[in-house]
Amino acid sequence: YSFNKRDYVVWEFPKHFVSATYSYDVMSPMDKFLFTDKDNVFLSVKTTTVDQMSYMRDATVNYELETMTGFGVKAMLRRRNDEPVGKLEYLRNDAAHTRLHDITTTEASLTLRYAPGESFVNSKQRRIPVSLDAPIFTLTHAMGFKGVLGGEYNFNRTEASIWKRFWLPASWGKVDVSLKAGAEWNTVPFPLLILPEANLSYITQHETFCLINNMEFLNDRFAALSLSYNMNGKLFNRIPLIKKLKWREMFRVRALWGTLTDKNNPFKSNNPDLFRFPTRDGEFTSFVMDPKVPYVEVGFGIFNICKLLHVEYIHRLTYRNNPNINIHGIRFMILTAF
Repeated sequence: YSFNKRDYVVWEFPKHFVSATYSYDVMSPMDKFLFTDKDNVFLSVKTTTVDQMSYMRDATVNYELETMTGFGVKAMLRRRNDEPVGKLEYLRNDAAHTRLHDITTTEASLTLRYAPGESFVNSKQRRIPVSLDAPIFTLTHAMGFKGVLGGEYNFNRTEASIWKRFWLPASWGKVDVSLKAGAEWNTVPFPLLILPEANLSYITQHETFCLINNMEFLNDRFAALSLSYNMNGKLFNRIPLIKKLKWREMFRVRALWGTLTDKNNPFKSNNPDLFRFPTRDGEFTSFVMDPKVPYVEVGFGIFNICKLLHVEYIHRLTYRNNPNINIHGIRFMILTAF
């Protein structure tokens, strides 16, 4: 229900609505980080094996308010039942490795967002921001409640982020910078820890890691950096043939610092409320990061190919000895740039 009169869709700026949804779907833990819908046909082909999934039953109530000044508030109440499927199992960290059929959480979250001067173009399914010069600040805190509507865990998770575009002098292009940090403050099993924003498809997604596997790293403290440098043809315009094609070049760096405190590490704690890390065919598929060694991947891309196609080469610089990973890869995107 929208409190403001809408011309076409409920997500027109400024939003002010309340909504209630119920869904029952099979999901990969990474799906929540995708900008596009997870059932997008172009995302169906994956770069790695995705056989650790869950049946998710979600009952959610959302309230969202935006103001003309760019300040926004979002509140959410959700009850979630999570049943692992495929190669994913929830095994208690006890001597018998007791297997759980499912887990239930009840949570509330509040998000504060400030994006002065932001404007959008609406589509049938979402809206796309078109004014990207002002910074965007976001602060979120989520709380879980044990014993409320069947919730089995107490947790407190805080995340903050800032995004800013910088224009370089003398037509050297622009740099998009994103900084994120967060913490899970309570003792929780691995499904409630912080997962890297990984993208397992061949389609480029903004501010996601292209070469991290599904649940590869489990953290309760993290910081992430994303740098994207669009040179706007500064190099290619000096090459006669490519200059006529009007190709544009870009460079990207993504880094993740993470750690897992001993209280949430099943290898260092005997707490039976923790879960053993996920495995596939008897081998662990999730790992603890070295807080002194960040995960880093770099990319070089060419866009405006035929005025439509973006092609990017990604290379992984650290944690290259983890099993069943990709050291490098090619990603694509349909991108119209003016």
